[in-house]
Amino acid sequence: MNYTAPYPGNFLASMMMLVKSLQAKNIKSHFIFPVSAQNCSWVPELTGAGITVSFIPEGSKEKFRFFREVFRDKSILFLHLHFTDSMAERLLIKLAMLLCRNRRPIVVHYHNHYSYHANALKRAVKKASMHGDYLLGCSAGVSESLKNENLSNDIAFIENAIAFERLDSSRNGYGQRNFLQFGFDYERKGVDISLEAFKLLREKYDDLTLSISLSSNRKYVEDKITEKLGEIPAFIKLLPPTENIAAYYDEAAAFLSPSREEGFCYSAVEAAYCKCPVIASDISGQNGINVRGIIWCKSESPSDLADKIDGFLRLTEEEKSGLGSRLKEAALKHYDLSRWVTQIIAYYEERKLLN
Repeated sequence: MNYTAPYPGNFLASMMMLVKSLQAKNIKSHFIFPVSAQNCSWVPELTGAGITVSFIPEGSKEKFRFFREVFRDKSILFLHLHFTDSMAERLLIKLAMLLCRNRRPIVVHYHNHYSYHANALKRAVKKASMHGDYLLGCSAGVSESLKNENLSNDIAFIENAIAFERLDSSRNGYGQRNFLQFGFDYERKGVDISLEAFKLLREKYDDLTLSISLSSNRKYVEDKITEKLGEIPAFIKLLPPTENIAAYYDEAAAFLSPSREEGFCYSAVEAAYCKCPVIASDISGQNGINVRGIIWCKSESPSDLADKIDGFLRLTEEEKSGLGSRLKEAALKHYDLSRWVTQIIAYYEERKLLN
């Protein structure tokens, strides 16, 4: 799992619940992370839960030796890869399996839309590296992007879900003038689109602020904002990562997700659960979220985002409160984590991966 966030977040909460369900079937889990995750604060929590945790070293030779040692263990049933689309790493894994005579099924879990190489040769090699793998999308849109490549693989999707118990929300009204966005990936998350929208909005509302939460890439985002606006103006606040993400939603008038690409927007559903209104771009992977009440804006359109924020600001306190309540109800109805775990286990069993 190519996961190195400074907090466990929804992803590891999901993995922990899945591990417990597998343990009930007498199946143990072995988590493998990049070596850069070795000092993350959440590692002891995993090992304390009885999970074997290993770290992939850097360098192709070192990685190959590591995987070769892993596959000497003949009790391994299958691999489930997250956040990795590296054909080089996948080929190293398959070579290590081959040399250890321990070929095992591989499930590749796509959390973003499938991306392909423009170079025809690299595109062909990437497809070859995926031969025989099970491909699992986190949303219908992601699954569709895989099918559009005419791959011969077993392709399916299981929509992501949220560990709601992580979200200790205590929203007090809807009078906030601050809007929240996540922006570690400046271009993909559409931070530049929000900046343009706020330039328009502040001609009318000079008290509006935009808070951008950054789990990583702070210097890069600071440089991009400065490049665009000449400085980081006072109305923009850059927030550090936090496990208490509900506090950020509670302090926001609304959550913004003007993204250019989303596999599945966890944060939109988290915000909905916290009764924080959501304004999001109408794009594949995001517009499939089954939460009525999300306010949709056109992709790549700062003016439409500004118009949707303006319209939201015109709602009464009572209307905003009613919207928040409807959002939470829908999030709870469709995105409880136990549903996801049940579906993942069923996916494994249907493909006889637990035998």
